[in-house]
Amino acid sequence: MQDYYKLHADALYNFKNEARKAFSIICSSFGLKEENIVLTEMDNLFQIRFSNHKIRIVVEGVNWGMNTNIHFGINAKNSPLYSILQLIKERKPAIPVEGNQIDQLYGYSHYLMTYAADILKGETNFFDQQEELARQEKEDSNKALEAESTRKLSEGYLKINVPTGEPVWRKPRPSLSTYSDIKGKFPQSIEVLYNPGDLLSYAPSESAIISNWKIDLNNIVLKDEIICEICTDKVSVEVVAPHTGRLIWLLEEGIVFKSPICIALLIT
Repeated sequence: MQDYYKLHADALYNFKNEARKAFSIICSSFGLKEENIVLTEMDNLFQIRFSNHKIRIVVEGVNWGMNTNIHFGINAKNSPLYSILQLIKERKPAIPVEGNQIDQLYGYSHYLMTYAADILKGETNFFDQQEELARQEKEDSNKALEAESTRKLSEGYLKINVPTGEPVWRKPRPSLSTYSDIKGKFPQSIEVLYNPGDLLSYAPSESAIISNWKIDLNNIVLKDEIICEICTDKVSVEVVAPHTGRLIWLLEEGIVFKSPICIALLIT
């Protein structure tokens, strides 16, 4: 274990030293200084930041020296950071930035000096363009979602709102008999049980719903086949069939439950 921590500490030390050297010309030319940051160092992520009163540059080392990420933005509270890859799409370098992590550090530093001197000086045109693109993409996405929602409602789909992510749409199915009625007719049917207490993140007051059935009523399901997805406020989990059989009853999507419950019945 000591060797592991030593390896991690050495990798972090080397990365930060190389980053300081690679970006030294940028720091001296544009008055950037290394920030004092409190960062929980993860196994595969090392970080160092440089900033002045206009811009901030975040240099990340990923996956034990295999890759380097560079993000930069206006040095203001809540201002977003942008990947250097976004800039490279617009300002292609004559020589691509390649090689190992150290090569990438020096390559990206040279790229910024060569192709982004205006940004390093505090020019905001690039950031303004990115914000406008993000705003337009969000607007277009919302319009597309609204159009899709209108289309599905016109076609008779039912909308199932889930605690996380986008709503789920499904085709309407015939009215279902109750669990008691079906269990009474098929007393030997096999219950598919869901126990939210099995989740590592489960809290007793946490509610869940079925967001998506993968199997339609009266269809055959195979043992260990995924039959549905269940969502809570925190996670989404898949439920598999305990046996091979025909699905004769299910708990419909969107019904909130908080305790262990039968969500389906199978007959073999």
